[in-house]
Amino acid sequence: MDMMKKDLPNKYVLVIDVGSLLTSFLLSTWIRYGGITTKWFNTDVYGVALAIVLSLYVAIYYMYNTYSKLFKRGFLEELIVVVKINIMLAVTLTSVMFVFQEGATYSRLFFICFILLNIGISYVARQYFKVLLLAVHKKSDSSYKIMVITTSDQASKVLSRIRSENEWEYHITYLTILDQDMVGQKIDGVEVKASITDMFEIARQEVIDGVFLHIPNDNSLDLDLDETILEYENMGITVNLSINTFGLKLREKVVREMSGYHVLTFSSQLFNTKMLHLKRIMDIIGGLLGCILMVILTIFIAPAILIESRGPVFFSQTRIGKNGRRFRIYKFRSMYMDAEARKASLMEKNEMSGFMFKMKDDPRITKVGKFLRKTSLDEFPQFINVLKGDMSLVGTRPPTESEFLHYEGRHKRRLALKCGLTGLWQVSGRSDITDFEDVVLMDLEYIDNWSVRMDLKILIKTVGIVFFGRGAK
Repeated sequence: MDMMKKDLPNKYVLVIDVGSLLTSFLLSTWIRYGGITTKWFNTDVYGVALAIVLSLYVAIYYMYNTYSKLFKRGFLEELIVVVKINIMLAVTLTSVMFVFQEGATYSRLFFICFILLNIGISYVARQYFKVLLLAVHKKSDSSYKIMVITTSDQASKVLSRIRSENEWEYHITYLTILDQDMVGQKIDGVEVKASITDMFEIARQEVIDGVFLHIPNDNSLDLDLDETILEYENMGITVNLSINTFGLKLREKVVREMSGYHVLTFSSQLFNTKMLHLKRIMDIIGGLLGCILMVILTIFIAPAILIESRGPVFFSQTRIGKNGRRFRIYKFRSMYMDAEARKASLMEKNEMSGFMFKMKDDPRITKVGKFLRKTSLDEFPQFINVLKGDMSLVGTRPPTESEFLHYEGRHKRRLALKCGLTGLWQVSGRSDITDFEDVVLMDLEYIDNWSVRMDLKILIKTVGIVFFGRGAK
């Protein structure tokens, strides 16, 4: 997780404070004059005042650094900060009016109401914002899941220090204890999930975005740091190594602070947060348009599915997303209802080598389903997944749970980005690919070279493939 994302709440707090200012200003106008629109339509005096107030507040916000230690402050400390910044605003605003000799133009009662209301509204808004990030976002699937890897004598200390920082973005999901087998036990409420012998296997199976590695300076454990870091990198998992550990042959990629510790961050790919935000914006826009088209298509597709075979219109299945996250994927049903039960008997006819299943003229597919797959219309309900944030417009193919459970550690790196409706291997002749390892190579090529421009090129190619009906079988 880079510094740009870490600083993201700073911008949100400013938005919240500006919203509180606007609300307080409008309420003060209503309290003083008994109406808002009438007063504003008759004169632009208070409109100018609002512009001045907003400008002054933004300047004070950054000069005073009101965001600093936001998540460490308690209720009283936060109130003191809010009162201080509003007093500074009142004093600065009074000085500006004195300099421009506009004191008689504005109502004193109005500004007293404004400052008092803004203290109350902005304080409550900030508290709700902290609750939202610390209690809701931190425990959601969207938060950054980390596994702490350390020794039994250091575990409590590390957990206490990370929690004292009260970081909004990190959620410690599991512990790995290196010097003894404590699997199944809990340390300060966090489950010990792995030991030195199975920590890579657990990381392969579980939802983990990053690991925090904190071990003794002398590294007296039977642990090869170079190999450990490379193993996690090969899974697409970011490694944060406390810099009290020395003797590394590997070249550090990023030096930063994490929950009070200075760490070296190693990753197979460090993504640009601004570009990831742009990718999400594209997903939201594309998801909305896709869902509208899906609703229209459902009117025509649903009757055809129901007439040919009994069962629901939509097919839902658990798939594996970014770094091992489970989610329900949606499609128009293209198979008979007993498709999963019949899959085992057809495995010998699997045309793919590896952890995927593909069969030409699959007897489980209905006639309507063949048309839907040929035209890729069966994929349209996945725009719901894109809108929800489970998937992206462009990414890697989300594997089934059974496929994922057979993955080797290196295969998990293909899930380092969100899975997508389309991807590099889909537009590179997916009907001709018969080896899962070739799929993995293409997926890793996409991840290692990812850019918004690359996504746009793949989307354009996908439209051409869907339009001409090539590539899908």
